[in-house]
Amino acid sequence: MAVNEAANLGSAIKDAASNSKSVLVEATVQTRDDGSTPVVILSSDDAVRVISAHAPRIIYLVEQAFDLAGEIEAARDEMDDMGVERSPDLLKATQRRFAPHDGKIGATIASFMIDGVLHTAVSTATWHDEFGDAVEAILEESREGVSAGQVAKHSEKAKAIESKALVLVKHPSFNHGRVSFDKRMALAETLFQDCDPHTLSEITRRAENLFWLEQSGVQLDGV
Repeated sequence: MAVNEAANLGSAIKDAASNSKSVLVEATVQTRDDGSTPVVILSSDDAVRVISAHAPRIIYLVEQAFDLAGEIEAARDEMDDMGVERSPDLLKATQRRFAPHDGKIGATIASFMIDGVLHTAVSTATWHDEFGDAVEAILEESREGVSAGQVAKHSEKAKAIESKALVLVKHPSFNHGRVSFDKRMALAETLFQDCDPHTLSEITRRAENLFWLEQSGVQLDGV
């Protein structure tokens, strides 16, 4: 049977740690090329074990209280930015569902230095994660709705440009005399006074393309 070097190394390290009474932690130290402090992410249990064994002089601890009203307001602000309804029923239902947890500790972050390595542990309450998932699902549904509306709006705009381009290309002055893009755009501006310069440019460019297609022998509907 082939020798499993990986398994052998793991077993040897565990034995050595046990014999030397070293603290064995299942984690990887993350280093960067920019010379910043190496970081290791610990589980909650490992963080407590390492602190108990090495007694770092300073431990940075942040316990974040769950601000339900603030979280809901932030979600509503994001929906405002998307241009959707500010207080949908799903968001209100989520607020009622998680009301019992308001003010409780939802997340804890601990950090401390040992031998030049920054050790960090983060823990979140299960209900806190569930709240985040519920709000994100609502926001994602809103984003999809906005995206679908934008696609529909874009489609309607494209149809309007195509319709106006057909009108422009059929106008007697479109190909009269010494033509240029600017002259054709001026004609478009006269015909479609409710359009902004960018839209007029799109209409004129599309009309020129339609005219070229027609001259090349392509039969176009409406031309």
